[in-house]
Amino acid sequence: MSEICAGFVIPLYLSLCYFGKTTTRAWVLLLLMAAIWGSSFILIKKGLLAFSPTQTATIRVSAAVLTLLPFALTALGRFPRRLWPYLLGSGLMGILLPAFLFAFAQTRLDSAVAGVLNALTPVFTLLVGMSFF
Repeated sequence: MSEICAGFVIPLYLSLCYFGKTTTRAWVLLLLMAAIWGSSFILIKKGLLAFSPTQTATIRVSAAVLTLLPFALTALGRFPRRLWPYLLGSGLMGILLPAFLFAFAQTRLDSAVAGVLNALTPVFTLLVGMSFF
């Protein structure tokens, strides 16, 4: 149950702090997003019961690629060819690497902890950015 709570708490807190007056539709979309976001860590943990961390991450990334490939192929034509290596690097660093790292981390961590650590990514990005720039 703590995994589901971790998936809901941070998005709800952010909506209350930054978005003032909200509509019912906005709350429904926020709750849906939080459920999807929080459930990914529960599903990783459940996947690790049957698969290795490498297999779990590969299945997640493969499913995402197959789902988003039609959209990516149409959007790729809008980017100049010289920017494609940057898109590839961004995808590797932002999608592929975290998928594998979260799968390996959840062999030792609870999924709620993994969800909270993932939610702290913007804070850590700010700290790293402040230390280098």
